[in-house]
Amino acid sequence: MGEVYFIRHGQASFGTANYDRLSPLGHQQAEWLGQYLAATGLQFDHVITGTLRRHRETLAAMNKALGIAAWDEDIRLNEMAYFAVERAFDAQYGDSPADTPDAMAAQFVRVMDAYEQDRISDVPERFADFRARVLAALDDHGVEGKRVLIVSSGGPKGIVMRHALGLDGAAMNRIILGTMNSSLSRFLNRSGTLLLSQYNAVPHLDQPERHHAQTYI
Repeated sequence: MGEVYFIRHGQASFGTANYDRLSPLGHQQAEWLGQYLAATGLQFDHVITGTLRRHRETLAAMNKALGIAAWDEDIRLNEMAYFAVERAFDAQYGDSPADTPDAMAAQFVRVMDAYEQDRISDVPERFADFRARVLAALDDHGVEGKRVLIVSSGGPKGIVMRHALGLDGAAMNRIILGTMNSSLSRFLNRSGTLLLSQYNAVPHLDQPERHHAQTYI
């Protein structure tokens, strides 16, 4: 039996000119996560990240405590180009900008529903292709008998959850919206079948003085 530990990156820089970098809090979340994993004594046979800056920075902060000597990067574990998809959706359907958390969540659901149904023109990547590449990466890296650590994003984690639990698109979207920064999900690989063991865990943020660091965006 194998294990896959799937990490969502720390808080990125939403609302700035460059989203694809960790905020100061994101660096701290990842460093605390690394300290927690080091304290458990877990050893990983293989470590993989996507190629985005926020993935690399998350692993670098975790690695202050873990001391991982080598890892690989896989572009297939990168996030979907959501902001480009959202802009294409807005241009096609004339949707109004979302400026509150509730409005942003509702907008995300509308965009993702149209994206999965292939109802948005001029997107950089079709949803079916996004889903296929994430699952192909999972098949390649989730080796039975090995403990694997993956650092990626909320969208790929949603794809993996959907695959493991047989969910529909609406349930996947709710999972993505509810996935916390620097959270840990654990899957068992038993004879090629992926079994969910733990989802969205943030034990490194459970202390009262760290509750402020339990973020979603």
